Amino acid sequence: MKKLFTLFLALVASFTMMAQVTTSSISGRITDVQKRTLPGATVVATHTPSGTQYYAVADANGSYRLLNIRPGGPYRLEFRMVGFQTEVHNNINTTLGETKILNVSMKEEAIGLGEVTISAEAISNGMDSDRAGATTAISSEQITQLPTVSRSLNDVLALTPQGATTSNGLAIGGGNYRSSYVTVDGAAFNNAFGIGGNLPAGGSPISLDALEAMTINITPFDVRQSGFTGGAINAVTKSGTNQFKVSVYDYFTNDGLTGTKFGKKDEFGNFPNNLKLAKSLDNTAGFSVGGPIVKNKLFFFVNFEYQSDIDPGQTRFAREHEDQEWGGSTQYNLPTVAQMEEIKDYLKTHYNYDPGRYQNYSASTPDYKLLARLDWNINETNKFNIRYSLVKNKYSSAPSSSINPLSSSVYNR
Repeated sequence: MKKLFTLFLALVASFTMMAQVTTSSISGRITDVQKRTLPGATVVATHTPSGTQYYAVADANGSYRLLNIRPGGPYRLEFRMVGFQTEVHNNINTTLGETKILNVSMKEEAIGLGEVTISAEAISNGMDSDRAGATTAISSEQITQLPTVSRSLNDVLALTPQGATTSNGLAIGGGNYRSSYVTVDGAAFNNAFGIGGNLPAGGSPISLDALEAMTINITPFDVRQSGFTGGAINAVTKSGTNQFKVSVYDYFTNDGLTGTKFGKKDEFGNFPNNLKLAKSLDNTAGFSVGGPIVKNKLFFFVNFEYQSDIDPGQTRFAREHEDQEWGGSTQYNLPTVAQMEEIKDYLKTHYNYDPGRYQNYSASTPDYKLLARLDWNINETNKFNIRYSLVKNKYSSAPSSSINPLSSSVYNR
């Protein structure tokens, strides 16, 4: 029984280590002005927005490591050592899944002098020993500033040089979207994340407004990431801070914003061609709210997004009369409206079967997404968070072109 229990723990540990990165880290070396190491120096990192603190002590080589800290920031780092001036570094930001290198040189304390405060960003050339392969880090600021009409995750993930958006979704390192391993807050999402073009849910179950940071790793040599051949995509959701924040947004477009006239104008200034458009609508509205329940202790974050879509149906139409042009670059195929109505009436009369509309129809596809998260700083060494997400989605599927009576492949022979 003891051996079985040990085996079970090993299996659980192996599964939880597969491609799960939800935190960041800060490390470096502490020395004096003569470059002598300072073992025993203490480091206190404070996540300024939430007041969450992390602690570390320099080892015999003067190296310190702040592991498993929240990604993002800014952080305030304080370095203390008996006989030396306290040094403070402000506005330090970290990246999901990567180690920020911050080396510090401390000065001996002089009588009458207070602490020295330094406001600076850590300088890193990206060639440190903690780097574990090619990585693209995407912050919430980048997600907010990136223009994306469809609010698709494919547009965001394409920021990595090794990624490309294909007809089936995002391809990383030459594979397709099924080759990648995706986690959100450590939980596997994979095909449900919204990077594929043919997903049953029709998109991402989590709003872009609810994502705090993302990383795309290509062939990383990191023991925490395995079980994939494309890329390891890790994302973390937003959490509340000591400051109440509310955001409201709306994205709207419809068929009224689509042009219908094309071609070269005639001598009277008229266009020779006029497109026939079906009704369409794409309206996404949402809000986010986050803040403290107990300052520095307990925080909440909620995001709700509702999308009201009306997708246009058949884009090819039956001719209105026998003399009307069809095929080629037109929107019309060989059958006329009279012929289609005759077929429809025959099916109703002889088989009591109504085939429905064959043109001039649209499909309503509403959906909504909800994400709620609670973060609790239990004490200096223990943190707890819980997240709930819900998505409800409808989508429309166009008729198969192999049996569609308006298909040009059937009537253009």
